[in-house]
Amino acid sequence: MEINRKRTFGLLTSAAALILVTACNGEGTAPAAETAKSVVNDTKESAELLVLSKVPSITQDEFDRTIAAPIQAKYPNYKVKYIIDGKETTLDKMMVAGQAPDITLTSIGGMYSSLIPLSLEYDLTELIKKYNFNLNRIEPSTIESLKNATSKGAIYGLPKYTNGVVLFYNKDIFKKFGVPFPTDGMTWDEVLKLATTMTRVDNGTQYRGMGFFYSNMLTENQLSAPFLNPREDKSAVNGPLFQRLLQTYKSFYDIPGNKPTEDLNADKELTAFQKNRNMAMVMAPLSGYGRFESDPDLDWDVVSAPTFSDQPKVGYQPNTIYYFISNVNKQADQAFKAVVELLSDDVQLQANKEARPTVLNDEKIRATLGSNHKLFKDKNFKALYYNKFAPIPPANEKLAPLVNAASVVQSEFAAMIKNGTDVNTALRQADEKINQAITTAKNK
Repeated sequence: MEINRKRTFGLLTSAAALILVTACNGEGTAPAAETAKSVVNDTKESAELLVLSKVPSITQDEFDRTIAAPIQAKYPNYKVKYIIDGKETTLDKMMVAGQAPDITLTSIGGMYSSLIPLSLEYDLTELIKKYNFNLNRIEPSTIESLKNATSKGAIYGLPKYTNGVVLFYNKDIFKKFGVPFPTDGMTWDEVLKLATTMTRVDNGTQYRGMGFFYSNMLTENQLSAPFLNPREDKSAVNGPLFQRLLQTYKSFYDIPGNKPTEDLNADKELTAFQKNRNMAMVMAPLSGYGRFESDPDLDWDVVSAPTFSDQPKVGYQPNTIYYFISNVNKQADQAFKAVVELLSDDVQLQANKEARPTVLNDEKIRATLGSNHKLFKDKNFKALYYNKFAPIPPANEKLAPLVNAASVVQSEFAAMIKNGTDVNTALRQADEKINQAITTAKNK
């Protein structure tokens, strides 16, 4: 499973739980009861669709079973070919050869790094109108994130599946020390107390209460703190929102005995939870469970991410993969209809049961998350949906592809934990580095 899909261009590429989005500002929206029947299709038409994935974890087998098969069941005369970027070829090479993909699977970060520079972005608003597609069925944050990612407010894609930060815990460690398991709906203060309780030395072994996959926790933060000012070409990190975030996260590493012995590294924190078995809890994207398939003796479960007491039930921003339709081919209608079929209740239900979180705003389907997973069907995967997804702030469209502001803050956070510096110093240094990167980028 893919854990940290790096949004390397400084924008928050996660989604936002804002007001419910309706197609075309409420015009031409199908009634909710029409759901999967809202698109009129000619199932006899033919098409040859080329799908490119910039998500290597989607294998050919998974593509054939979960994407090609549903499309061809609906449209028997559609031929669907799959290419994984960087394996057989690359998007740049495909463009040179005049073979632009009809559909590209990637994140909003991938949209900025790959699609927009090649002028492949295509606003689906007219197709949504044309086929009366009901956007109310979709988790609103995934649509609002796309609209906030550009000044045009365009909808350049439709979501495939989503991901988000949750809290994993080691059941054996809690049983060992006779401490009740974490529960859905805990606050940061409650989890800090629990982490303090679980951080102890027993028979010469140092047990850590909590670790953080902090890269996603910062990029997809609950406070919707932007890394770049959306209206001015400058950093936005040196302010009260990031101060609160970093101070909250730092308080866990300030627990005596909870600081890692090596330099802080987000990926290594999840690995320590998985392999060392001396960490009681770890915050990480839900997709982190994929690592545990190789360790069936690890007795773990998951609960919702802790929330700030003054913002109850506001979780992290979702990390979403989208179907982006290209604007340089003559099969946009067919590609759109294929994607709509992949967003049908039946297809999304099956994917959700296999622990690929649905993007549908449907509580019954959400409740089935992971229920058909061969190893983990008893896990509390639905914790992903316990909180509302945090809203995404508007992006600085010009700087987002050029400045890696998120990684700067991540690096300064890790350095702060290692060196014992304070939050104000870390944010001041991050602010200076980001502004320097902005100056450099603008001078090129």
